[in-house]
Amino acid sequence: MLSSDEEKNILKIIDEDEEEIIEFLKKLVKTNSENPPGNEKGVANIIAERLKSFGCKVEMQKVEKDRFNVIGIIEGKTKDKLLFNGHLDTVKVGNLTKWKYNPLGAEIHDGILYGRGAADMKAGLVSMIYAIKALVKNGVQFNRGIMFTGVIDEEVYFKGTKALIKDSKLSDCKMGFVSEPSNLKIVIRQKGGLEFTAKTYGKYAHSGEAFSGVNAIYRMGKVIEALERYNKNLKRRMNLPVLKYPTVNIGVIKGGTGVSFVPDSCEIDFDRSVLPGESLTTARGEVFKVIENIKKKHDIKVELKENQCFKLWEISKDQPVVKNLSEAYYKVFKKKAVYSGLNGYTEAEILANNDIPSVVFGPGDLHTAHSPNERVKIQQVLDATKIYALIGHEFVKIDN
Repeated sequence: MLSSDEEKNILKIIDEDEEEIIEFLKKLVKTNSENPPGNEKGVANIIAERLKSFGCKVEMQKVEKDRFNVIGIIEGKTKDKLLFNGHLDTVKVGNLTKWKYNPLGAEIHDGILYGRGAADMKAGLVSMIYAIKALVKNGVQFNRGIMFTGVIDEEVYFKGTKALIKDSKLSDCKMGFVSEPSNLKIVIRQKGGLEFTAKTYGKYAHSGEAFSGVNAIYRMGKVIEALERYNKNLKRRMNLPVLKYPTVNIGVIKGGTGVSFVPDSCEIDFDRSVLPGESLTTARGEVFKVIENIKKKHDIKVELKENQCFKLWEISKDQPVVKNLSEAYYKVFKKKAVYSGLNGYTEAEILANNDIPSVVFGPGDLHTAHSPNERVKIQQVLDATKIYALIGHEFVKIDN
């Protein structure tokens, strides 16, 4: 049950702002922010102006040329702040023929908004922004503050959140929420992972004299076969709820310059997910061993480089950040929240490892993210806004 008239008024404001919330989400989805190449500037400017419109102190933190984090702050009587974190970038639109609707059209059909970034995670950004607006519009007393951060580059190297930490922008934040698409489930654990590049070498030649060359793509085929066998073996190790089992996925392959040339190099980018019960060190060692065995067996040169490492993350249900979210969820839905894991990596781990206990919760289904016909239910966006508003209200009213 809602515990105060103030909470009821906050939710009423969100209901009154429904049309504005939907229109703002449509505006963000229509604004291309694909990464790569890192095209977040348009979305950043739109969000900055909206935050300013209802009283946020806004900073555009430059991370790279034409790439800015948006920081919006409502100050409290104390320095303590609640962090609402979301990313501005999306993955590429991809093959247009696979889309039922224009991926930058933000069309709504049967209460569902379609478009690249709809779920991942412009809906989450909108929910957090309008949660803060509802608190301000209601005239809530901010004994403690709220910080909103819209960050660049989550889809590639996490440069945005890393820049926030490097420049000590989050030093006053006591707990954090990341609005990745969780289907309104409370995410308290996520996979870790390792990302690699493997490169094979051959000998360049004209295809008319292919017998005098060495085809690097054929050599890479041996590597791919070995990684596929390793992937199948991983499936037998465990079967966890939601997270299932560890995987190896080859996401990119590059090699050759044309059909009339024997390629002298070939590259693949792949990752190895790491699940609870495993260690990053062991997983890393296994990948390097697979490549070493291929090199010895086939007497070929293979270079393996680790690009990124993502630690496993988990948080207890008893942590205040989780309990606050659970209580707000109950007030909105009149039922207990569902807890889950996430088959992906989020910035909750980065925040947690920098002394900001965090949790993942947001509108949208991860299954549609990064896919054609990405979408989000409008009702989930509105419900998430209410839950975030109640979380914010609970935090800011406390006077330390």
